[in-house]
Formats: sequence, C-alpha cells, structure tokens
Amino acid sequence: MINGSLRYAYKPRFESQRMMPRAHPVISIGMPVYNGAAHLAQALDSLLAQSFTDFEIIVSDNCSTDATPQIIAEYAARDPRIRVFRQLENIGGLPNFRFVLQEAKGDYYMWAAYDDWHDPNYLEALQGALAANPDLQMAVPRIVRKRMDGTIAGIVATPPLRDRARIRRIIVMLSLSRGGMFYGLYRTQAIRAAYDRAERDFPHVWAADHLTMLPFFINDRAIGVPQTSFYNRETGLSEGRYRPLTAAQLWPFLRAFLRFYMREVRHSRLALWEKAVCLAYLPVYSNGKAVKWRRLLLRSLVRGEKAG
Repeated sequence: MINGSLRYAYKPRFESQRMMPRAHPVISIGMPVYNGAAHLAQALDSLLAQSFTDFEIIVSDNCSTDATPQIIAEYAARDPRIRVFRQLENIGGLPNFRFVLQEAKGDYYMWAAYDDWHDPNYLEALQGALAANPDLQMAVPRIVRKRMDGTIAGIVATPPLRDRARIRRIIVMLSLSRGGMFYGLYRTQAIRAAYDRAERDFPHVWAADHLTMLPFFINDRAIGVPQTSFYNRETGLSEGRYRPLTAAQLWPFLRAFLRFYMREVRHSRLALWEKAVCLAYLPVYSNGKAVKWRRLLLRSLVRGEKAG
C-alpha cells in the first residue's frame, strides 16, 4: 500500500510512551491514527471489550493536532496492553500503517481503524477460525457499512464455502471482497509478505487494500466468519484523497492493477485450469474493485474530444 520509494526512503522517528509488559501476545492490533479524537474512544472501547483478551494494541499517533494524544494517554494509563508511539513528524498515512505492522509481536495481526468498531467476539471468532484451520491465513468478518448519520449503507457476509469446490470458493471471495475486509485477522508473517508485495509493485493508494488481500483469496487461504461483525464508518476521506479521476490518472492505475492481479494468479498454487478461470474473471473483478470500464472509456472519449 506504500509506494516502493517511500518504503526504502522512510526512516521512522518516534518516541515510545509506554512499553507492553507481555513479551508475546497472541494477537497484535495496529492502530495508525491522525486527528481521530471524534471517534477514537469508541474504537478503543470496542477493542478493550473483546472476549479474547490476549492481545496488544500498537497505537501510532502521526503528530495529531487535536485531542488524540490526550485520549491515547488516558487509555494507555488504564490498560498495559496498549503500546503508544508518537511520531515526531507527520510521516504520512500509509507509512504509519507500515509502522504498526512492523511493531507487531503476535502470531496474528489486524489493523484497526480509529473511526470503526467491532463486535465483542470479534477477535475470539476470527482467531478461532484460523486456529482451527492451519492452512488458512486470513479470517474475514461480516462487514456492516455505516453512514455518518448512523444508518446502514450495506451488509456483506460470506456464506459457508468450505464444502464447495476450490475455484468456487475463490470466485465467491473475489466477488464479495470489500475494503472493510482489509481489517480482518491475518497470520502475521503472511500479511507482512503480502503487504511487502503490494507496496513494492503497486505504486498507488486507491485499491491497494484489495491487492493486499488478493493473494489470500486467489490461493484459497481466506475464510469468512459471519458470526462476528466489523462496523465500517463511511467517511469518504479515502475516496476524496486517493481515487484517480481523470483518464490520464486512470490508465496507468488500471495497467498496474491488472499486472498485479495477473502476476498473483500466475504465481498462485492453483491448477492451470483454475488459473485460467481466475484470469477470465479479471475484467469483472477490476470493474468492481478498481475502475468502472464504462467510466474509463467515457472519460477517455471526452479527453479525446477536447484534445481534438
């Protein structure tokens, strides 16, 4: 999710405000935050209320200018599972995501957004699903998208799939994939490897969450866990900042997206005929997760007319 040049140029500068007494928690939760005072308490409360308690929360404050530092300090003083870092300069949003992942000590890892929240059984259900299935590397919750006014914008739950053929499971997971699934639970080493590939080979922010998750879906390493929910608040911030809009932006973005997808399929553990099915599904997947083909063609046509 980070531009490859940022990956190597970035040298974190931070001050550690509290050390976690547990040497090896089962789950590490990374929370990058910048000016999150409006919703941060709700997000932390939902994590500290989890029925599964063997975890650490790694909070990296990216030089917030609101009440975020005070809120974090109050929570860290109450619960030793919270480790706090305050960046000495704003390093950007995506390097902050990388920072908390690098700090993880647990066998399992998840990102937690400072403006979203979780059911109390979230960690228990997702970790239980992975522990019961050693071949799997990602557990996906039920996704509930909430508008800013509190109303529900949509719900996505993965149906039981383990008795289906492998290629059927893969296509269903690809079709149901949503950005909120990025905040599911992973085996730590697996998500580090996937994140490395995404930041190295896809130099864009928009849709990078989908490509970070892609190897788990393509290789049939993900499982849906509809018994618990992730509540994804729709703020529109990411779309407003990172979504490519013009034809000049869209074409290079789409080429990089298609190239990444095809590479993951080629290097997957699938049989040759299964790879062919996944490649045939690429136009549908890219139309839903990256660029609407109709929108791209229309904008290219308009650009051509203006140039003429």
